[in-house]
Amino acid sequence: MNIFIGFAFLLFVVVSLGVNSSVISSNIVSAYGVIIDTPFEVNYLNNNNNNNSSSNNDLLVFDHLSSIYTTKEQKGEEDKFVILMFDRGYESIFSKAKPIMDNFGFKASIFIACDYIANGKGMTWNQVRQLSDDGYDIQSHGLEHTRLPELKSEKEVQSVISGGKDCLQKNGFSPTVFQAPYNKGGEDPFIVDTIGKYFNLAFTGHSELMFLNCDGWENFGYDKKNYEGITDCRPYFSDGTPTPTNRFAMKEWSHDREHDGIMETTNQDPHGIDVSYLLYKKFVQVVNSQIKFNQPGNINAIPIVGYHEVTKDAEDATSPELFYLEMQYLSDNGFKVITLDDLGYDKSQERFYIKNDDTLGSESLGFQDISPTWTETIRTQPIAHEPESLEFQDLRPTWTETIRTQPVTQP
Repeated sequence: MNIFIGFAFLLFVVVSLGVNSSVISSNIVSAYGVIIDTPFEVNYLNNNNNNNSSSNNDLLVFDHLSSIYTTKEQKGEEDKFVILMFDRGYESIFSKAKPIMDNFGFKASIFIACDYIANGKGMTWNQVRQLSDDGYDIQSHGLEHTRLPELKSEKEVQSVISGGKDCLQKNGFSPTVFQAPYNKGGEDPFIVDTIGKYFNLAFTGHSELMFLNCDGWENFGYDKKNYEGITDCRPYFSDGTPTPTNRFAMKEWSHDREHDGIMETTNQDPHGIDVSYLLYKKFVQVVNSQIKFNQPGNINAIPIVGYHEVTKDAEDATSPELFYLEMQYLSDNGFKVITLDDLGYDKSQERFYIKNDDTLGSESLGFQDISPTWTETIRTQPIAHEPESLEFQDLRPTWTETIRTQPVTQP
């Protein structure tokens, strides 16, 4: 009985979201009850002789927000871009996130902190090379993962920045983008100067959208803190102080920071239904927030979504089940998933642009027509007619993805 009460509550939340949100439409075409197993993960681990536990394959049950459409203004012909990035170099990027992204034909930019590889906290160099060989974008997160403003000398700062590039070059990579550890240091002219000596672009901060002209506040009234006083992406104001967002101070939306914020307000399971629902809802809102600022052929802003780990072993990580649903949402709703290597920078105009945007993301079109190595079963019977004895654990398939849908009665 408690199961049906929970479903009823979540249905109320979904309908309320559809009615009240300015980003998410009131047209919810299918309802709650997604039960997902991640067979690609098990298959991948087995094929690669990985001894990690598959306990992370526990079922996740919450409203199937992938079925939510965006606003009526969205016609389907709009260009919707997303960049996915991972930092530090955790092993789960290779063993869990990669198989999910590969399933949808997506690639990501991976920022490697060399100390995570050297001390065994992350992937092996062979795994990083495999990512690169498979089309993933390998960039630098520094020689070691330490806050640059807290270092005692300029020599130490330079060592972390330049050493991160040298480390990757020695292992066969050519990084052009730097992500400052913890995204700190963009206010320090020496740190900005040093980054500019070794890299073309860099991240030092957070915002839900990255404006390609760095003009979010002045031209669009968006995010005053990160975009006030600038209409292009030059690194410095006329007085020599760093601008808040520029080519060396790009902005990402951190999935983990959002997760931390939610956990500060609740004592719920960090990977349970309630918290995952809130994270998924926020993800949908963020990736769709670009729509109001963009027109076909005129892209002003894109979301850059940052992750760390895809696992349940860390409280602020993203579970494989939730990550799968988020990637499925991007695929189902026509987003073009690109990497930082697909961004260009026009120095004469001091602005970013998307290279070859007519073809980017096309490799994922029709990807679902390729027969998967697992079985997908879709059941469309109403949940209300199922017996109360049907427990979640009884629905767990071995090699299936089971989606249960029920039409929502419009209020």
